[in-house]
Amino acid sequence: MKVLHRKLMRELFAAKGVLVAIISIIAVGIGCFIAMSSTYDNLEYSRQSYYRLCQMADFSVELKKVPVGDLPTLTDVPGVTSILPRIVFEVTASLDGVEKPLSGQAVSLPAHENAPINRIVIKQGSYFTDQRQEEVIVNDAFARAHNLRPGDHIQLILNNRLQDLLIVGTAISSEFVYLLGPGGLVPEPDTYGVFYLKHDYAEDVFGFEGAANQILGHLDPEFQSPDRVRQILDQLELNLDDYGVFSTTPLAQQSSHWFLKSEIDGLKVSATILPTIFLIVAALALNLLMSRMAEQQRTVVGTLKALGYSNQEIFLHFIQFGLLIGIAGGLLGILIGYSLAGAMTAQYRNFFEFPSLINQMYPRVILLGMLISIFFAVLGTFRGVRSVVRLSPAEAMRPKPPLRARRIFLEKIHAFWNAIDFRWQLVLRDIFRNRTRTLGGLLSATVGAMLLLVTFSMYDSAFALLNFQYDKLLLSDIDISFKDDHDYAALFESEQLAGVDYAEPLFHIGCTLKNGIHEKKTGITGITRTAQLTIPRDTAGNRVEVPETGILVTRKLADILQIQAGDSLEMIPVTGDRIARQVPVMKIIDSYLGLSVYADFEYLNRLMGESQTLTSVQLKTNPRPSVTRQIYRQVKQIPAIQSVTSIRDQKDKLQEVLVDQMIVMIVVVIVFSCLIFFGSIL
Repeated sequence: MKVLHRKLMRELFAAKGVLVAIISIIAVGIGCFIAMSSTYDNLEYSRQSYYRLCQMADFSVELKKVPVGDLPTLTDVPGVTSILPRIVFEVTASLDGVEKPLSGQAVSLPAHENAPINRIVIKQGSYFTDQRQEEVIVNDAFARAHNLRPGDHIQLILNNRLQDLLIVGTAISSEFVYLLGPGGLVPEPDTYGVFYLKHDYAEDVFGFEGAANQILGHLDPEFQSPDRVRQILDQLELNLDDYGVFSTTPLAQQSSHWFLKSEIDGLKVSATILPTIFLIVAALALNLLMSRMAEQQRTVVGTLKALGYSNQEIFLHFIQFGLLIGIAGGLLGILIGYSLAGAMTAQYRNFFEFPSLINQMYPRVILLGMLISIFFAVLGTFRGVRSVVRLSPAEAMRPKPPLRARRIFLEKIHAFWNAIDFRWQLVLRDIFRNRTRTLGGLLSATVGAMLLLVTFSMYDSAFALLNFQYDKLLLSDIDISFKDDHDYAALFESEQLAGVDYAEPLFHIGCTLKNGIHEKKTGITGITRTAQLTIPRDTAGNRVEVPETGILVTRKLADILQIQAGDSLEMIPVTGDRIARQVPVMKIIDSYLGLSVYADFEYLNRLMGESQTLTSVQLKTNPRPSVTRQIYRQVKQIPAIQSVTSIRDQKDKLQEVLVDQMIVMIVVVIVFSCLIFFGSIL
C-alpha cells in the first residue's frame, strides 16, 4: 500500500464521527433523489403500460343524443383515426345491508368483445355472457369495498326504473385510475362505482336504440399537440352541434388523467428540489471539514512536496477522501431510496388503481444518483483543499500565520461588550473572524429551519382550507342532487324528510364563459339571497353577498378570463338551448373558492328562462346517526335522485387522507432536518 493510501486510511478512521454525519446527509439527499425518481418512473411506466393495454382515448365528446349511423360522416375530421360511440349515465345503486345511498356511472360496452377504446381489464369473473341481458361488470374497488363477487346481484336505477343485475365480473380501466364522484375530492369506492352494461341492453333500458351520448376517439400521433387537438375538437363540436354537444374533453383535461399526471409531474419537480438542498448542505460541510484538515496538515503537505510529491499527487490524495465519502453516501442513499420508493409506491396503490404498480430498480436512476453523490462530495473536497495544495513547499512547511486580530464591530459597542463575559467574547470573535465557516453553518441551519417551517405551514394551510370549506362555506349536512331539473315541489318534499331541520335550493348551470379569445369551462351556482348553507366568503372569512343581477367571480377565474368588475362575459350553457347569453360581472373577490362563480337564484332562473327551478337541495339535519340512516332509507326510494352526499363524511374522509399523508411527511422532514442541523455545526 502506498504511503498516501495509508495516510488516507488513518485520516478516515480519525475523522469517522464527522464523516458518518456527512455521509448521512449525502445519503439522505441521494435517498430522496432515488426514492422520488424511482417512484416517478414507477408511476409513469405503469401509466403508459396501462394506457397502451386499455387503448386509452385521446378525447371524448359528451352530447345529448346522436344517431350512431351518422357518426362516420360527422367525425370524418383529419387526425381522427378511430371512434367508439357509447352510452354513459349517472345512476344510483342499492345493495342489501347497505343503508347509505350508492351512486356511480353506467357505461356501455360491446356485448361480445372488449371495447377497442378504453378497454377494461377483468380482475375477477369474466366478460359478458350470452345467457342474459341483465349482466353487469362492476369496477374492482367498489366490489372490494362491498365484498361483491361474480354471481352476486346488485340493483341499479336505470332511467327511473329499478333493475336487478347479475354481477359476472369485476374490472379496472385506465379511464378510472383515480375515480371521483360528482363534487368529490378523493376517491370513495364505498359510495361511488362504475357499472359496465352490455351496449344493446343500455340502448334498450335508456331508450337509445341506435344512438349514443358519448364519443371516444383516437388521434394520429402527428395531431397530438395541444393546439391541434383543440382544433380537431372544435371541428367535431361544430359538426355535432345539432345533437347537443355538452363538452369536448381532450385527454389532458380528463379528470382521472389530470390527477394522475399532476401527481407524477409534482414528483418530478420534488426529485430535483429536495435532494439538491441536502447535497448542497453536505458539500458545504465537507468543504469546511476539508479546509480544516488541509490547514491542520499544512506542514505535512509541505514535507510531502519537499520529498518529491507533485501538486497533482497531493491533490488527488485529498480528492480520494471526498471520492470515498461520495461512494459511501451514494451506496447508502441507494439503499434508503429504494426502500422509500417501495413505501411511496405502496402508498400510491391506495389512491390510484393500476393492474400492476410495483417498485423497480432503474439502472439509469441508480447510476445518476451515484454520480451526483460523487460530484457533490468531490466538489466540497476540491474547494476545501485547493488553496493549501497551491502553496510552495517552503511556505507550506511553515505554520499558518495567525489571523489578523482586528476588533469586530461588536467590540466598538462598549456597553454591550463589557456586559458579557469572556467566553461569549471568544465565541463572538470566532464567529465573525471565520466568516466562511459561519456563513456555511448559517445557511445549513436556515435550510433545516426552512424545511420544518414549510412542512408545518403546509399542514396548517391544508387544515385551514379544509375548515374554511366545511365550517364557513359549505354548512349543509347532506346534499341531494337530482337527475333532471325540478321545481320547488322537490324542495318542499325534501323539507318533509324525517330529521331535516332546514333545506335550501341550488340551481347549477354548467357552462363555458368567454371573453374574446379567453374562455373557461366552469359552472354558475345560483343561491338564494338569504342562503345559510352555501355562503361565498373572501379570504378573511367575511360573507360576500351575491348581486341581484350579474355574477360573482373569484379573482383566479377573473385573471384567466382577463376581466374586471363591470365587464360582460358570454355564457354558453352546456345543457338546454345552449344559446349564448351576456352576463355582467358585478363583483370579483379574493377567495379560496378556486374557479367558482355565484349568482342570485332568481336571476339565474330568469337568465335561463326558468322559474323556481332547482338542480339540487342542501339539508341541515339532526346529527344523530339513527336520524341520518332514516333519511338514507327514505331517499333511496326516490328514483329522481342522482346522488346523495354526506358533507360530514366527506370532511372526515379528507381529514383522514390529509392526516395519513401529512404525519408521514412531518416525521420524515423532522429526521432530515435534524441531520441538516447537525451538519451545520460540523
